[in-house]
Amino acid sequence: MEKSTLQQESLFNIPFWGIRIADFQQKKKELVTLLESYPEKEKEGIQEFASNQGSVTGLVEQFASIMKQELEDFSREINKDFAIIDIWSVSYAQGEYQSAHNHSALGLSGILYLDLPKDSPKTTYIQPWHDYETDTIRYIEVPIVEGDIVIVPSFVLHFSNPNKSKNKKRIISWDMKLNPAIVPPTKVVLEDK
Repeated sequence: MEKSTLQQESLFNIPFWGIRIADFQQKKKELVTLLESYPEKEKEGIQEFASNQGSVTGLVEQFASIMKQELEDFSREINKDFAIIDIWSVSYAQGEYQSAHNHSALGLSGILYLDLPKDSPKTTYIQPWHDYETDTIRYIEVPIVEGDIVIVPSFVLHFSNPNKSKNKKRIISWDMKLNPAIVPPTKVVLEDK
């Protein structure tokens, strides 16, 4: 009798990319100085944090200049050009948090961990389907340290638990589209060289 064959593969895969910033302490000084021109305001409601989202004209270009090496390395890694279409910073004082959200159905989103006290929460990502054995949703924290960047597809839900640290957690987040031809020409487009 002939033996049957069995093969397991994944139907779906959600990639993410982790980047360790080169010369982070120097770039952090430049980024902190840059963000002084873009003050954050407290947001309240179903979540509490401070952000400058929506008031960051000119920040894309300056951020891309400071982070040029990492952004070009990423472009080469994915073998695609991309455009940063929005960027903002978020700070979480003690007890502040952000509820589950995504950024778009299209593109990629990045988080740079500018200030990450040891006892502050990392970003938690939510698996977009139920586990077939337990009928539950998985929550994943990517292991990161201050100075890391995590990039995920923009549709992935994510959140930040309340900051338990007495020190502020601060991130810079941005959205990218992978087809720069459809992006307005005022946006920074990084081309794979």
